[in-house]
Amino acid sequence: MNSGWLQVGAAAATSALLLFGAQPDSPSGMVLAVLAPLPLFVVGLWWGLFHGAATGAAATIAILFAVSLEAGIYYAAVNAVPAALLMWQAEREPGKPVRLVLTLAACAAVPIVAAAFFFSGHDGGLEGVIQERLSPLLNAAVTDRAGTTPPQWASFIETIVGLFPALASTFWALLIAVNGALAQGLLRRFGKNRLPTPDIAAILAPRWMLAVFGATAALSMMSGGFGYLADNLLPVASLPFFLGGLALAHWVLRRSGAPGLWLGLLYGLLIVFGWPAVILMLIGLIDTIFDFRGRAGPPSAPPGT
Repeated sequence: MNSGWLQVGAAAATSALLLFGAQPDSPSGMVLAVLAPLPLFVVGLWWGLFHGAATGAAATIAILFAVSLEAGIYYAAVNAVPAALLMWQAEREPGKPVRLVLTLAACAAVPIVAAAFFFSGHDGGLEGVIQERLSPLLNAAVTDRAGTTPPQWASFIETIVGLFPALASTFWALLIAVNGALAQGLLRRFGKNRLPTPDIAAILAPRWMLAVFGATAALSMMSGGFGYLADNLLPVASLPFFLGGLALAHWVLRRSGAPGLWLGLLYGLLIVFGWPAVILMLIGLIDTIFDFRGRAGPPSAPPGT
């Protein structure tokens, strides 16, 4: 009788190969690496948290022996631990998707804080380290044969360096969420999901996140290492509000005549332009204060549930 351990072994091997088996400098290799958490979620959302965590642990151990200690630690920190935390939260409170959002935001914040303290003794702190390592790469991309760069490039690099931890961490957190959603969608399609699919329209950031956001914004006014840390934690602190605004958009558009069309247009604008994310974040922040959905009644049921 199959108790899921065959799937654990196969998923662990697949996840490890997705991250380290492909060519990292090719577009296809990058896409495969992004999908490394997918097998963990598939097993965890199919067989349960214990099997999902065991899959991540098995892949980590395999990478430790096959690649290196650093690679194993990297895999555990980037894939195994966040996936296990999200699966634990999903089983703990399946009807509260906001718990998943807060866990995701915490997973994005922890590496920024850890890196800031780890490099606090370095000249310039975390910002100095990123400046040293990122600037040569960015300059090399646009340097002409005469060895010069565009005059506005220096300010562009300064902007990227200033927000690089936030951009990298938030993007990674969203990729983890996409992998979880893909796994749940696949399992639901074949009738193998153990848990109900979280309703995105039910996401509402808790009001105490307003205090966290306000405190982070105030600290971002400081100079030096603490100001740089707060600058990069601010986008992470706004992530629950962005997803709350997206949830409100889902809730409203479900009541329209063609919800699929309007939601497709919304996501297209987000992907192509990016700036609508700021509007959604502000909408989500306001919704946290006034709770428009709670005042208007329960949201419509999500399609396919």
